[in-house]
Order: sequence, then C-alpha cells, then structure tokens
Amino acid sequence: MKKTLSALCLIFSLLVAFNGVAQDDNASAKKAKKEMKEADKSAKNAAKAEKKAAKDAVKDAKADAKTTADAAVDPAKQAAMNDRMAKARAAKAAKKAANDGTTTTAAPADNSGLKDDKMSKSAKASDKVARASKTTVKEEKATPADYKAPVDASMKGPGGEKVMTGPRGGKYYINKNGNKTYLSSIRD
Repeated sequence: MKKTLSALCLIFSLLVAFNGVAQDDNASAKKAKKEMKEADKSAKNAAKAEKKAAKDAVKDAKADAKTTADAAVDPAKQAAMNDRMAKARAAKAAKKAANDGTTTTAAPADNSGLKDDKMSKSAKASDKVARASKTTVKEEKATPADYKAPVDASMKGPGGEKVMTGPRGGKYYINKNGNKTYLSSIRD
C-alpha cells in the first residue's frame, strides 16, 4: 500500500510540474495580444486622419466654388435683382400704409445702383423726414370693459359662479383657478 501511495504521489507531482511549465506561454500570448491592440489602434488613427483630410478637401473645394460663383455675379442680374427688391419694398410700404389708413407722400428711393440693396444715408434721412411729416390717425385701444361677456343671470355655475356667454354663444364660468370652464349644451 505504501508503494502504491508513493507511486501515485510521484506521478501526481510530475503531472503538476509539467503542467506548470506548459502554462508559461501566457506571457507570450499577452505580448502578442498587446501588439495586436497597438496595430489596431494605429490603423484606426490612420483611418481617422484620412477621413479628416478628405472632409477638409471637400470643404475647401466648396469654399473655392462659392468664392468663384460670388465673383462671377453678372452686374445686369444684380441690377435686375435690386429693381425687384425696390418694387417689393414699395409694395410692402403701400400695403402697410393701406393698413394704417394713411397714404404714402414720398416716392420710394431708387436703390438699384447701390451695393447689397442698402439705402444711402441721404435716402434714409429723406425717408425719416417723410415719415415724420405724415399725419397718422391713432386708433383707440379697446378697454377691458369692452370685452366683458354678457352675464346670464338665470344660470349659475357648480359653485354659484356667474355664467357668461362666449363670443360664439357658449356658456362658461370662471373656475377657482381663474380658467374658463365651458358648460355642456345639456344644461341649456
């Protein structure tokens, strides 16, 4: 029995010893894994740099195209656009004058030769003088008393509130939060 036990212990110890040596390859596996990670990281960085360069190239190309397109604006087209803008401003001013109940006394200034459709200082000054010389009719603002809804004395709300008639005939009362609460048509 002693011999078998000692033989088994010897075999077990040898088995453990050789398995321990076989597991020393972990260091080389870790090293290889680390190298793979570094290679992947450098590849990703290179791809990012390439994308950024392509994006910058497209952006530069668009900027160049825009500057050449801006430089190639035809003066005749610019003058036509200025005329259209002046007409649109005149129409807008006429519409505003019609809404205000006044008429325009000053003719709109011709801005077709100016750059970017901006009025010159003298045109702005004459426009201000023309506005000041106009006589405008001021409308009186309505007071809250004008807006009071008629109170229906024959009806009361659930808490004894006054019931009022709305602009389209609906019945409502003001609740404790200050909001309108409409009554259903069944209660009429």
